[in-house]
Amino acid sequence: MPERRGKFFLVPEFWLSFGSSTYIEIAPMLGYHALERLIIGAGPHYTYQSVKLSPSNPFPYSTHAFGLKTFARYAIITNAEQFLPINLFSDLFVHAEYEGMSLEKNIYYQATDQGRFIYHGILLGGGFNQRIGMYNSVSFTILWDVNQTYFSPYSNPVFRVGFNSYF
Repeated sequence: MPERRGKFFLVPEFWLSFGSSTYIEIAPMLGYHALERLIIGAGPHYTYQSVKLSPSNPFPYSTHAFGLKTFARYAIITNAEQFLPINLFSDLFVHAEYEGMSLEKNIYYQATDQGRFIYHGILLGGGFNQRIGMYNSVSFTILWDVNQTYFSPYSNPVFRVGFNSYF
């Protein structure tokens, strides 16, 4: 396996969901292997959410949320495929993330207040990474929003699947 320290990688994170509820999320991240086991990175985050009027939802709405996120990820185990009897994963890691999101008060406060506020999310958790060839991988992460309040855009736990391209 080639040395990863000093290498950049891109995580083109996005999510699309359509129906009575529409959810579009675009959150690409640029990561950097600061050390062989330590990754740091950052990227923008944009979400559009729209919920239509229905018998189960008497309050239709649509909203835009946007902000920035930074993360750090430390690999506890690397190159696991070299010592495990079966190829379960390549890396096992812990993950910490800060996200500052601009949210609409009238949606998240459910009040008549207009304007926006910044939600400071701190997500902690871990996961594993599986290499696919020499320059790509897929990661599975479970995070917990430790600042979760009534105003949080997340519900715990937060599950993520990422496809990473190294360059």
